[in-house]
Amino acid sequence: MVPTLVGIGASLIAPKIMSQFRDQKVKVIHAMPGRLRLQCDSWKHPIVAEALGKQVQSHPLILTSKASEITGSLVIEFIVPHISQDELDEIMTNIVQIASNAILHKDAMLMNGMKNTLQFIDKGIKKQTNGFADFDSLFILFLLGKGIQSFGNAPAFSASLLYWSYSIIKGDSNR
Repeated sequence: MVPTLVGIGASLIAPKIMSQFRDQKVKVIHAMPGRLRLQCDSWKHPIVAEALGKQVQSHPLILTSKASEITGSLVIEFIVPHISQDELDEIMTNIVQIASNAILHKDAMLMNGMKNTLQFIDKGIKKQTNGFADFDSLFILFLLGKGIQSFGNAPAFSASLLYWSYSIIKGDSNR
């Protein structure tokens, strides 16, 4: 009865593990007795690579682990030449979980792109105005103008635009 329950449990858990593995698009690059090389594009980040390199090595069956942020790969050397399928599944689950947790600590690529674009625009405005204006000052002028213009028709909305302008000028971080 116990082996049957374990088998049922494994059949329910294994698809979830494999779906996480596929979601990260982890590829087995090379496998040989006692050694495994995995690769994933989402591991091409210093935070993720560092977490994988340090935390994967803490598994009792793993002798060494080395992650590369450049290639997004992870090389694992085991303490024995052969491991069971269950042990490999456990290790892979651990790797996927470590990478998933580490990804939460890196900056979002979309936000980085928006920040870089805003910095590029800001530098362009400063160059064109010889340092007289930047993006923030022009944005504040826009908000002030819209707030004054719409005060007669929508005083509540206008007040919020004026307050937002004031908050930006004062440097209020709670806006």
